[in-house]
Amino acid sequence: MRQEFRALGATIAEFPVNVETARDAAAAGDFIVFGAPNVVRGGSHTGWTKASDMIAQGLCSVLASDYYYPAQLLAAFRLAADGILPLTKAWDLISSAPARAAGLSDRGVLAAGRRADIVVVDDKVPLRPRIVAVMAAGRLVHLADASCLVHSLAPRKTVAAA
Repeated sequence: MRQEFRALGATIAEFPVNVETARDAAAAGDFIVFGAPNVVRGGSHTGWTKASDMIAQGLCSVLASDYYYPAQLLAAFRLAADGILPLTKAWDLISSAPARAAGLSDRGVLAAGRRADIVVVDDKVPLRPRIVAVMAAGRLVHLADASCLVHSLAPRKTVAAA
């Protein structure tokens, strides 16, 4: 089925239900999407592939929010805490990789000429990251804690591209 969809031009494999399908997608250079809630829950609610296992095998390139939008942030920190990926690599699954998969070359990383989408996260409580500020296209659009702007480079604060 994956090969049929690829023949139609679909280069994103969404939630492969088994390792063989994910391996086929990876071999073809397709983006492979799993749900971040799967990582947070510790497995699929349907009994299919476990996203963290697929990530550990290099068979996941994007984590989608799926049915629970906070899951992406939680999943990135869960993957790092569980030793599956360093936080920078886990963050790539929810930031730059989705932008690449969608063909959005103006976002996903902090770099000159990009949109300047920034999420400031307070991670001082283990496995309970909290978004304290968000900038979209360089404009402050959410501020939960003004002290984060003054102390954004302090230890225990993580600043990353959205």
